[in-house]
Amino acid sequence: MISGITSYNNRGQSFGSSASFAKKSINTAYKSIDVNSADYINYVYRLARGKCRQICEVNVESERLQNIVKDKEPCIFVMNHTWEQGKDINAAVFFNSLLYREYIYQNKTETCPRSKIMASKGFFMRAPDGGEQLRWLGVVPVNNSAKENRRVENAAMLKNITEQFARNEINLFLFPEGALAGLWFLPLKYKFQAGASYVIRKALEIKEKVKTVSLCFAHKKDLSAIHIGEPLYFSKRNGNYYATRGNVDSEFFDKKLSNLYGDKDEILLTEAGQSVGYKNVMPYISGILLDNMKCCTKEAKSDLKNSKSEVYTL
Repeated sequence: MISGITSYNNRGQSFGSSASFAKKSINTAYKSIDVNSADYINYVYRLARGKCRQICEVNVESERLQNIVKDKEPCIFVMNHTWEQGKDINAAVFFNSLLYREYIYQNKTETCPRSKIMASKGFFMRAPDGGEQLRWLGVVPVNNSAKENRRVENAAMLKNITEQFARNEINLFLFPEGALAGLWFLPLKYKFQAGASYVIRKALEIKEKVKTVSLCFAHKKDLSAIHIGEPLYFSKRNGNYYATRGNVDSEFFDKKLSNLYGDKDEILLTEAGQSVGYKNVMPYISGILLDNMKCCTKEAKSDLKNSKSEVYTL
């Protein structure tokens, strides 16, 4: 459980000159506030916070949020879709407001990674300004159409996103099910798409390690839960790929996979006793991400079931 929003807010942090920006409309702000400035983080935090009204349970007492911000490594947040995808989006926005607020508390607003969240290109097409404000807020369009050119278009987008991530400029938020989330009759493993694995594999050609966190949601009536998972790191050394424990120690983690880890801090990704290479590593990365996401989805449902309503307002 976490304490109520009022007591958690009372941390003595001054927002300084950025307070004046809180009064600006989004139409004015996105034209006048530099994304790389401290005022941008303050403005987006206040904007998101002002739109959050639903009650939400968050496992902030675990200090995982604080540790994410203390770490210099940017993060890929892998999120689940529920039956109520609109609430999932709201939960992601609310978590980002908590993330930005923690950057504010730790005086990292000028240097912290900016958040990027992938969303359907159709979402942009419905925006009156063509999505310019959404892009300024960090939303990245993904082509989910059946047209042949979507692969080329998405490949260019993923290449750009990967380069920004490798330069430690962004935290990346994504729903790996994408447009397949609506196919409720399919098991999750058949809907889990390879975008996250692609970014991880490409980033490991530049970075020594990539940090991921399962960020999972659950909802019932007027209450929601956000469960922040343990960090899961992928690394590449001497052509071999490794994965750390992540959420292995959770009671909800798959026991067969946890046995592969044993007491080891990380495992080598192998196939038939041989280490997997660049060409075939993506399905293994996806499999580990999937197991961690399934585990944290169960954690979120458990948090929701055991909630005592000492929670944030979302």
